[in-house]
Amino acid sequence: MIRIFMRRWFSSQLKDLEEAGKVIKLNKENKKAQVEEFTPIPTSPVLGPIKIEEPKVSNKTYRWCSCGLSQKQPLCDGSHKGTSFKPYRFTLEQNIDFLELCGCKLTKNVPFCDGETCVNLRKQSGQP
Repeated sequence: MIRIFMRRWFSSQLKDLEEAGKVIKLNKENKKAQVEEFTPIPTSPVLGPIKIEEPKVSNKTYRWCSCGLSQKQPLCDGSHKGTSFKPYRFTLEQNIDFLELCGCKLTKNVPFCDGETCVNLRKQSGQP
């Protein structure tokens, strides 16, 4: 009974650490566990911008997918649950014809495509 309780407790503690962006490493020299921070790396479903035609102004809150797991790219569908990723929420203040949101998830101008990161990733992967 105690073993089952400890397994459940430890599993929930690991999940909380993962969602906070932390990982446990075992130090073999002193046989103690250490908690370290890590930067999660998103999946890049598209190496370039994803276009949204005629977005709605201010009455709609958009949730940009930051993990890359969503089936409704570039917007969030909740697939990040259980990870340390959170969607980026934003609204529009003025009318525009379209939005170009980042598809590689590594933009320097979240949530918009910066036009540089995806180009560099395509070059590194050999894509045109």
